[in-house]
Formats: sequence, C-alpha cells, structure tokens
Amino acid sequence: MAFSSDADLMAMQPGIFDYGFSSFEEYHSLAEAELARDIKISWIPRQRTVKAADFDHYQLDAAQWKRAACCRVLGWHVLPMLAVSTDATTFWLGMADDYQKMYREEIKTVVNVGVWYDAGAGLEEIASTSLAESQRIWR
Repeated sequence: MAFSSDADLMAMQPGIFDYGFSSFEEYHSLAEAELARDIKISWIPRQRTVKAADFDHYQLDAAQWKRAACCRVLGWHVLPMLAVSTDATTFWLGMADDYQKMYREEIKTVVNVGVWYDAGAGLEEIASTSLAESQRIWR
C-alpha cells in the first residue's frame, strides 16, 4: 500500500508525464518508506498512545498522508531526475525545493492536527501534544 499513485501525482502536478516518462510507480513505495520514517520521528514523541516499537505505518490512514507522499515523490525523486534529463536544471531543482518545503509543512500540519491511526480498535484520531509538552521531563 503506497500512500500515493501516479494519478495523485498528475492531480498535483499536471503534465508531469509530458517529459518522456510513462510511470513513477517505483518511487511511490520508496517515498512510503521515507514518509513512514519521518512520521515516526515527528509524531511518536508527541503522543502517548503508540510506542515506537509498536509503530506500523500500515495502521495509518493512507488518505491523510497522500499529499505528503506526493510531495516526497516529486521533491526527492521525480523533479531531480527531470533536472538531470532536461535542459531546465535550475527550474526543476527550484521546483523540487518547493515540494520539499511543502512536504515538511504537510507533516508538521498533520501531526499538529492529529494523526489517524489504528491502534487495535479501528481508526481513531490520536491527538498530538504540543512540542513544548512533548519535551517536558517527567519525574
């Protein structure tokens, strides 16, 4: 289960397949693993329901992470590849940088709003604590 697909990329960046590529499917599973790692780093310390050892990204609501996954595919994989294969290197790398920023902001936003996760009783919204609260030392 990848969080995104080529159709999602087309919705986010129309015309992405106009440069000689027919599919970017191999990058969706790669982006899924990278996104799962970043969710674990950003979200696990900010909630008390799911332990790091128990975290399974297949228990996340995939729809909640579609935008972040598309940004990951475009910003780290597809657009840098287009920069190498076309003459518009500066344009593609600038656009890749924009998608990388959108990716980071999307993760922050979703974590702040609350992550939908199936901890055993079906999908439930697990609220995040504030960053200051998550860094508090408990005695």
